[in-house]
Amino acid sequence: MKFVKLTPIAMVASMMMTNAFSTESVLNDVVVTASPMTTPVTVEMDPKVPRQPLPAHDGADFFKSVPGFSVMRKAGTDGELSFRGMGGSRVNILVDDQNIFGGCSARMDAPTAYIFPEVYDKVTVVKGPQTVLYPGHGSAATIRFEKEPKTYSKPGYDVHASGLVGSFGRHDEVVDATAGDKGYFINFSGSNSHSQDYKDGNGNKVHSQYSRYSASTTLGLTPDDNKRFELTALRSNGYADYADRTVDGKEFLRENITFKSEIKNVSNLIEKIDFQISDNYVDHTMQRDGFMSGVAMTVRHNTNAARVSSVLNLADTLKAQLGADYSISTHSNNGMTGLPVFSDDAELESHAVFGEITKKLSDKDSVIGGVRLEHWRAYDNQTNSSTKGASRSDSLASGFARYESALSSIPNAKGYVGLGRSERMPDYWELISNSSGQQFLTLNTEKTNQLDFGVIQKTDSSLMSASLFYNKIKDYVMVAYSNNSATGVSNVDATTYGGELSVIQYVMPKWKLGTSVAYTHGKNDTSNTTLAQVAPLEGRISLNYEDGKYTHGGVLRLVAAKDKYDANNGGIAGYDIGKTGGFGVFSLNTTYKRDKRTTLSAGIDNLFDKTYAEFISRTGTVSGVTGMGYVPNTRVNEPGRTAWLKATIALD
Repeated sequence: MKFVKLTPIAMVASMMMTNAFSTESVLNDVVVTASPMTTPVTVEMDPKVPRQPLPAHDGADFFKSVPGFSVMRKAGTDGELSFRGMGGSRVNILVDDQNIFGGCSARMDAPTAYIFPEVYDKVTVVKGPQTVLYPGHGSAATIRFEKEPKTYSKPGYDVHASGLVGSFGRHDEVVDATAGDKGYFINFSGSNSHSQDYKDGNGNKVHSQYSRYSASTTLGLTPDDNKRFELTALRSNGYADYADRTVDGKEFLRENITFKSEIKNVSNLIEKIDFQISDNYVDHTMQRDGFMSGVAMTVRHNTNAARVSSVLNLADTLKAQLGADYSISTHSNNGMTGLPVFSDDAELESHAVFGEITKKLSDKDSVIGGVRLEHWRAYDNQTNSSTKGASRSDSLASGFARYESALSSIPNAKGYVGLGRSERMPDYWELISNSSGQQFLTLNTEKTNQLDFGVIQKTDSSLMSASLFYNKIKDYVMVAYSNNSATGVSNVDATTYGGELSVIQYVMPKWKLGTSVAYTHGKNDTSNTTLAQVAPLEGRISLNYEDGKYTHGGVLRLVAAKDKYDANNGGIAGYDIGKTGGFGVFSLNTTYKRDKRTTLSAGIDNLFDKTYAEFISRTGTVSGVTGMGYVPNTRVNEPGRTAWLKATIALD
């Protein structure tokens, strides 16, 4: 199994395995500190490679090293992702092309809370509304966590295993093992992660302890080279303490069953047919600490889904992918009774058809476009809602077109320009959980119209990627807050624009310099104010030294001050609290690669023990446990100086 293949960018103390001047060596870092765009609108990453800051234990932390992403800090785990100022379901999270929906009405368990990235083989980000192939259809970005198919012509196996220890009692254990023969295979993946309360740069404890585990088994049949059938069962669970509220997560149970089939080379026309059916069940229990200690509430979210798609070779230069998907999700709770008596409060159902076409115009030019048509139906079953028993249905249309071309004016470069439209149905948290009265019926669908353009250049000693966007959003869904609780949802019009720039360059044979910058400007056009929950300008500078088996590096992350905000407005995950000052955080890492199978990496994050908080952090209020040594803050502070050591082994 190859576990050190990645596409990192030039920004941080990254580690490499070769000293050759080649594009491949520019991309293959041993510790990833920033990930560049490698093809138009797309970032591809290997989650089995260590990352800095401290290698991720959940799906949100993983993206701290990807320019353009921000993570809302709640405590030690379960952060909320935002891309270019857009959060919630605008960032579409997919696990093997399935949507995972959390259960908590206050977003204690975002979809990424149920994902341990390292057990997957590949993570892909599509920026903006530039694909229509997947359920959920993210308007800001589409993120896919994937297990890559493995086949064996004779008895064989692949094993990836790692162990990590770090400050504040942090430890992770991971294994991903596959064995098989010509006609079958079996895969087992497991993870375990734990941390005690961390301390911020001032030495204050943050209520943030957590433990998580996951385990999955896949049985596969491969009757011949063109057929593949898989059955997967997964279970994960854990608990987490929160610094942004007086409620902790006592259970994060997820159970999943998935059946997938793939048939290739059906005919000259049909290159491939894929079918998938899945059941995702989430059971989340929250319980108060301190005041009203012991009062608990359990919520459940169950999603059944199916998807079929086909790849068609319409001509030598024309390829199409067509398909349909369906899902129905039911949300229920026990009303804080602590009893196993549940009532449904919402049901959401969707049907969709989609198609993407790729036309190769020449050796240098191509056009990609797609359309997605969806029909949604939602039911409000809340007992305390004035619209209890009501339903609504909406028909949505989304699509995009993109032109890609090798640029004659810039050597070894490809440019692109794309126009996309995404129509998004308000999600459970916008439509049901945080709405009141007639908002269930009157809240409009959100329409995103975005222009994307950029360029990627690869040479023997450098990699540069630049992506820019301009976005007009009609009926942007805004959530208002008071006293840390959502009070209502409304539609506004909004404008955002900005982009990401990444450059990685060998300045000498053994020295690699990297820089990146990400910026988004957001405006609420309806009120002529700053758009809430848009992170400030951020940049990174990294320098790496590579010497055979050893690599050493450092990265400086710089974040600008932000004094423009929209107090008490935001999205389903949080809201603007106030201004923030700028800060810089410096980190170090080093790696010893004993051979192609074994790597030992170590790092110190926040070397100078800086006390800081992200702009989009949650309020750091822990009133229920302040008598236990925790200090309330305006925001949840990030961890102080953090040391870690990770060993990775790959066998095949």
